[in-house]
Amino acid sequence: ARMGFIALSIGGAFPPRGSGDGKRGATDFGRNSKGGSVSFKGSSAAPSKNASQAPAILKAAYTCAGLGVVGDLLAQTITKRGARKASCAVAAVAVGDQKGGKGSKQPKPTAAASVEQAYDFIRTARQMAYNGLFYGPAQFFWYAGLAKSFPTAVGAALTANLPPFAMKVFLNQAVLGPVVVSTFFLWTMTLQGKAGEYQTKMKKDALPALRRGWAFWIPAASINFALVPLPAQVTYMSACSIVWNYILSTAAASGDASKAHDVVVVSAKGGKKR
Repeated sequence: ARMGFIALSIGGAFPPRGSGDGKRGATDFGRNSKGGSVSFKGSSAAPSKNASQAPAILKAAYTCAGLGVVGDLLAQTITKRGARKASCAVAAVAVGDQKGGKGSKQPKPTAAASVEQAYDFIRTARQMAYNGLFYGPAQFFWYAGLAKSFPTAVGAALTANLPPFAMKVFLNQAVLGPVVVSTFFLWTMTLQGKAGEYQTKMKKDALPALRRGWAFWIPAASINFALVPLPAQVTYMSACSIVWNYILSTAAASGDASKAHDVVVVSAKGGKKR
């Protein structure tokens, strides 16, 4: 599961023009030199209305696709490592029990567990295609649309800029998150020939996936909208997806190790887990 977050905003130049010196594409924190009050500083500079958006959209697409490949391969590597450790733990117990004369009563590692799991490059290709064809371009319009709809003012007090900042963070989780989860499930299951199971998958896994992501994606989005220049926001959030994949894969690998430990306990106790 990856969160990894889509409503498209149509019309206007992108990135949208905001107040500020035009050198930064972000909203960051600074101090008002006159009054000393904390404020948001910086905004996005817009290209001319006639400027083509194609290069920026293409950049968002291939950046998101490339980072998606990195994230998926990292996730598979961690999962493979966890599966290898679990397999070794089960095999070690089986060998030890055989030496003790109890080999016939103990679980033996399966052939599948004994063979090194290969990388699933088809899965990686699915992830790359989803990111490049949909998620990357959609993020481009999404973040530009948020910047245009909820602009922050240079030099304004924190109380003035906090509402639009908070609205961006909220919408990123309330709108973009569910759209990404639902479209990614649909994309993956359709390419796997399991489109008929999509509704069941959504009912079972969509909400848990979103809940798991809140602890990570809310802080990540807060940093994105507060400190990252608008032209770099797609890259930043796609890079965050790599971190998120690492977290999920590490948790999954730990789960495999825990299951292997249970098998060890069952074997050590003569078939009864305690």
